[in-house]
Parts: sequence; structure tokens; C-alpha cells
Amino acid sequence: MSDIDSTSIDATYPVAGQDNNSQGFRDNFNIIKNNFATAKSEITTLESNTAKTNANNNFAGNELSGALFKGNFVKSHDAGTVSNNSNISLTNGNFQRIVIGSNVTLTLDDWSQQNNALESIVVQLTKAGGDRTVTWATNGGSIKTDSNFPDPFTIDSTTDPKVVEFYTFDKGVTVFGRYIGQFS
Repeated sequence: MSDIDSTSIDATYPVAGQDNNSQGFRDNFNIIKNNFATAKSEITTLESNTAKTNANNNFAGNELSGALFKGNFVKSHDAGTVSNNSNISLTNGNFQRIVIGSNVTLTLDDWSQQNNALESIVVQLTKAGGDRTVTWATNGGSIKTDSNFPDPFTIDSTTDPKVVEFYTFDKGVTVFGRYIGQFS
């Protein structure tokens, strides 16, 4: 709610056809001047603390409710070829494509520290060269996989990706892995 004072200005001042005391002018001017300062402060706050359509927005863990989303997207990230043990940072996006260049351990990293939040990532894997084995890990927790999750997790195609999904609801302490499948 705005603090602009729209009721204190004397809209009947000055009175037409009579000699008016200059104090009324000064009072109205002072109220207008104070309202400009208040408006400037409120506009500056709005410019700093509201969502923008022309810039990235960080809601800093604040809850958004009652929203109807239509035509939204999930950020994807092409990690390129990975030939050394590497972290998969969730800050890069919730869908990541990786070409596996040697046997590696991929560690899921940068889980949100937001309470009461479900976070997930989908990873699509193909290979460069011969068949590659991927070992999965998570930073600061453990991974539980479904009964269809390949063990060992072998990437055996340059064109037909294997896709997995990982999710957590406890900031990465327990990460659940689901094998989605190999797509051809």
C-alpha cells in the first residue's frame, strides 16, 4: 500500500477572486514535494524488488502460489564431452545433455537448499568412442535407484541417448534415480 498522501492537499486553495494567504500555497507545495519523495522511494523499491519481463528474476526461495503456467520452459544445458570425473551442477539447468568420452563418475551437485522443495534434473547421455561406464554420485548424500536402473550404467551409442531422471525433496541428502530409457 502506498504512503502517498492524497488527502492533505487543500484542493479548494487558492480561492478565486480573493486575496489568498501565501501559507496555503506553501502548505500545498510542501505536501506535493513530500509526495514526490515518497513516490520516488516507492518506485525505486518496485524497480528493485519486483519481477521483470525484460530481465532474469530470482525469487530467492519465496513461495509462489495460485499461478497458472502456460507455455513455460525448463532450462537445458549442453555440457559437451566429459572425459574426466565431473560435477553436474543443477544451476546449469534441469535438463542436461552430456557426451561421455571415457569411464567417469558424474556427481550431482548444487541441489537447492530451499526447505519443502522438490528439485529434479533429467540427464541425456550418449558416448564418444567405445562403450563407456558412468558411475553416479551426489554431493552430500546418497542415491537410491529404481529396479530398472542399469548397473553397470553403460553408454553404448553415439546416437541413441540413455535418459535418467534424478530428484530430491530433502536438499540432496537422498536422491532418487529413475531410468527413463534408451531412445532410438
